[in-house]
Amino acid sequence: MYFSTAHLAAASAALAQAAITIPVQVGKGGALTFVPNDIKANVGDSIEFSFFPKNHSVTQSSFADPCHPLAGGFFSTFIPTNSSESSETFTIVVNDTKPIWIYCAQTVKSHCQSGMVASINAPATGNTLAAFTLKASNATDSTSPPNTVPLGGILAVKGKGTGVTTSIATTVTTTVTRDGSTYATTYATAYGTTYTTDATQQVSTSGVSGSSPTKSSGAGSTSVSTTAQPGAATALTANGAMVGAMMLGALAML
Repeated sequence: MYFSTAHLAAASAALAQAAITIPVQVGKGGALTFVPNDIKANVGDSIEFSFFPKNHSVTQSSFADPCHPLAGGFFSTFIPTNSSESSETFTIVVNDTKPIWIYCAQTVKSHCQSGMVASINAPATGNTLAAFTLKASNATDSTSPPNTVPLGGILAVKGKGTGVTTSIATTVTTTVTRDGSTYATTYATAYGTTYTTDATQQVSTSGVSGSSPTKSSGAGSTSVSTTAQPGAATALTANGAMVGAMMLGALAML
């Protein structure tokens, strides 16, 4: 019995490149900031924004025109909260490595002009986050998309997940042809995986086409039909299963 080096390498690469969720705090402690604000992410990573008092948004702009929405860009809507942290999060997925520019469109105290901006994969020279922040400080009054539902991401209510780490045991049966003879071989194998037991409730899904659920104007309240959507941690299930399946495939190569 032998293992395919190519399949084992592919399984290792899949594990190393598994997408992650990067948390970003919006306005924590009353500061007009995104933390972190200079975000580095790989293709496939998710950026999960958590909101703090009093009322902020996550809005995409261009480098050339900060504090104003980018046509077709993402928008969380305004998330008002009087608690220490909103129960809602807004999550986007990074589709490429091009720089992404973000601001809070709150006009009270001119959040964007006061430095409440962020970037994803901003370059180290030229159009840097520092340069974007300076341009924002001189921008005209902030504006927002006219939409009352999120765009380009998912606005969700946090669940109460329980992380589970377990070992999955399975039996592999494969058919092998060697020296003109075909025979079956069976062997046991096991691998570890981590997953979350609950699913976050999706309250608004992104996109400008098709019908969209509505979000009421009350602070933190919603009026929607909810559907179960995997939370950030649930992605570990998919990634773990994918890598596990690849490992099983590698083990099956005799």
